[in-house]
Amino acid sequence: MELRHDDFHAVPLTTALAELDYAAYMASPDVIRIHSDGRWPVDGFTLDQDLAQLAGHEDDHRAGRAYTFALLDPAHTTSLCCLYLNPVRERLRGCFPAGAPMVTFWIRQDRQDLATTVARAVHEWLLTAWPFPSHVFRILPGEHASRVALAGLGLRERVLSPALEPRPYLWFQPDDVRVECT
Repeated sequence: MELRHDDFHAVPLTTALAELDYAAYMASPDVIRIHSDGRWPVDGFTLDQDLAQLAGHEDDHRAGRAYTFALLDPAHTTSLCCLYLNPVRERLRGCFPAGAPMVTFWIRQDRQDLATTVARAVHEWLLTAWPFPSHVFRILPGEHASRVALAGLGLRERVLSPALEPRPYLWFQPDDVRVECT
């Protein structure tokens, strides 16, 4: 399943896109550190390490366990963003509608201007083209452009109890979906 937008195309992230993905990743050290809460390597990260990660994403995608996409410019010469649709962690499943994926994304450091466009397009795509009952976006407070973009969609912002989620993630979901943690 692909998303085609005037500004980008979302395509499954495979090892064939490793050089484009690696270039975007390495051009975005601050974004990567903030998005991953410092858990993803930047300094010394190699193309071979990226290839190994992409192979895992590709396997998960193929098996339907999780879906990872590269958002490429329309000419498919530059990676602008990575988009992840992952299952909600087991301990949080009672907090969101059953089957709702956790949606995360990071946008290239020099293209943060795309945050609103990406958030809106991905949100609409998930509502119209995917069989999910709902979805939930997850970001960290330091992801300012993404936070503004998601708030602009009219999504409800939630913060979960530190007992459930020790990282200070912010969760955004459609306001008409009211599931409280059990």
